[in-house]
Amino acid sequence: MAEGVVIDRQQALKDGLSRYFTGKPCSRGHVVERYTHNKTCCECANQTANASKRKNRKKYIEHAKKWNKANPEKVREMQLKANRKNPGRRNFWTATYRSAKDLRTPPWLNAGHDLEFESVYAYCAGLRGAGLDYHVDHIVPLRGETVSGLHVPWNLQVILGSDNTRKGNRFNG
Repeated sequence: MAEGVVIDRQQALKDGLSRYFTGKPCSRGHVVERYTHNKTCCECANQTANASKRKNRKKYIEHAKKWNKANPEKVREMQLKANRKNPGRRNFWTATYRSAKDLRTPPWLNAGHDLEFESVYAYCAGLRGAGLDYHVDHIVPLRGETVSGLHVPWNLQVILGSDNTRKGNRFNG
């Protein structure tokens, strides 16, 4: 339905529309579309839903964590689907991460340091090859909110993928 086109509820129901617009304010003063099934102002419905989400956020997060843990294949499938659906976003994230890593790799690192990098990443690859979900993580994140670390061997650790995801871009030092 075009924004601002006045249509009454009966006509919207007849036309099979989910929303209609009267041009009149609701009891809270919103002049927006209303839902045909219950006559509720869309803005009021959004505010109620958002208030409920804020109130139940902790419970929702716990539920989501349990579901993610119980359904790792579905989570991975959803992630892959999201990446296929919007490859530009994934490519942008990858490019900015690589750029941050390059910017935070000191020029004074030598061949010995390269060998250390190689061993850390090879160890993680071995664990992943055995079917375990491990990641190479920067102890002090490269793009943290409060602190940014360097891409150096002594700032790397091999940790469980779930722990790395939980840690995110935070420094827990």
